[in-house]
Amino acid sequence: MKARVIAYNSLKSILMEQGFANLVLRKNLHGINAKDKGLITSIVYGTLRNDRFLKAQYEEFIYKQLPQEVDIVLMMSTYQLFLMDKIPVYAIVNEAVDLTKVEFKNVVNAILRKVCERGIIKIEREDNLTTLAINTSFPDWIIRMWNAHYGFEITEKIAYDFLKESKVYGRINTILKSKEELSKDKKIHFIDDIAFTYDDNLVESNYFKNGEVIIQDISSQQVCKYLDIKDNLEILDCCSAPGTKVSQISMMMNNTGKIIAIDLYKHRVELISALKRKMRLDNVEAHIIDATTVNIDLNGKLFDRVLVDAPCSGLGVLKGKPDIKQRVLPEDIDNICILQKQILNASSKCLKIGGILVYSTCTLNKKENEKQIEDFISRNPNFLILESLTIFPFENNGDGFYICKLARQS
Repeated sequence: MKARVIAYNSLKSILMEQGFANLVLRKNLHGINAKDKGLITSIVYGTLRNDRFLKAQYEEFIYKQLPQEVDIVLMMSTYQLFLMDKIPVYAIVNEAVDLTKVEFKNVVNAILRKVCERGIIKIEREDNLTTLAINTSFPDWIIRMWNAHYGFEITEKIAYDFLKESKVYGRINTILKSKEELSKDKKIHFIDDIAFTYDDNLVESNYFKNGEVIIQDISSQQVCKYLDIKDNLEILDCCSAPGTKVSQISMMMNNTGKIIAIDLYKHRVELISALKRKMRLDNVEAHIIDATTVNIDLNGKLFDRVLVDAPCSGLGVLKGKPDIKQRVLPEDIDNICILQKQILNASSKCLKIGGILVYSTCTLNKKENEKQIEDFISRNPNFLILESLTIFPFENNGDGFYICKLARQS
């Protein structure tokens, strides 16, 4: 099957059937050669990142409503024409026509040829927020929310940064491998004591297969550092699956102490258990427990540290998961905030006096972040905010994150 056919079918699954881009591509790229994998991935993610901007490139040439599958052909073709290199125009147009049903072949051919003749255009609107939203392919409500929370300058930086491809970061598992050993490989470039980049496909490396390293975004790697970890602590990790952060906690505690890692569903807890075996995390126990009732389910047991890496809207990870912006709606955030509040309430009751709770999300939205913590503190004055920070994706070429470190005083 041709690469563009697979890209087209993948985009249909994502945009018309609400499939998750990473899962759809994992399935559709099975058995595909490396060159075609790269092309398919670029077309799919590039189209998703730039969807609104791409539609604006050809909308003036559309005179009646087109079926969504035709719109997908036009978007992915326009992406290849203007935002990818070294692909001949005739090849893009011909394959676009081939992908289209008979009754729309002439329409697609005519639109793409007009777009080619006119060239790429930057969209200008009277409202600078709408202009930014179209040119960076965001729904208006996200841009307006960021502008209200962070101001226009930061909003513009965030929006344009999310048009970039995501960067893959690795983290060493010092339980099995030392930095000195790993540094001997010239493909590995350490950023700090544990984070690195790799010149090849890290997933295909023996390091990854043997559990000596794990893939973890550079911003995500900062969260556990705020737990003030030392040997022999008892730690609760809520919403733990797939286990990336619990593996970091285990490593930072030198495989001592005890970590209770919980998640709501059996299949997700099995992911934690599988990672525990792969990375040889002897101090981790994985349990099926609802984080909203964890204090009851654990019979009031108290911990030295609690990590709440909360469910969130995911508006900080749009480089790697651009399909989130097509899926998430303003009303979804209200429901997410209710769940976050419930998890914070229950998990905070599991913390010892003098202990530390870290609350984190991979989203950029003060309602889920700062406002959530403000609400928690107003109801729990025995907790004190020690540190709070937002990591913007343009600051470190990673994901957007929020981290808050709290201490229980009484």
